Amino acid sequence: MASINHASASLRVFSAENRSILSLTGVDPNMTAADAAGFVTGIQTMYNRDSVIARIHTVSDIDIND
Repeated sequence: MASINHASASLRVFSAENRSILSLTGVDPNMTAADAAGFVTGIQTMYNRDSVIARIHTVSDIDIND
């Protein structure tokens, strides 16, 4: 039986013009959508941005158990 386990994640926030605002590594790969949305809203306020695009990039391990 095999399983996929999230190992690490990074959160990247971009402006509407696709310009990078922030890249944060080491975030919890199992965060909820509400947690991520709250963080991104804080970034929008801190950097005085209107709309932004946020992406979570995760790295997963595949465990194969025979």
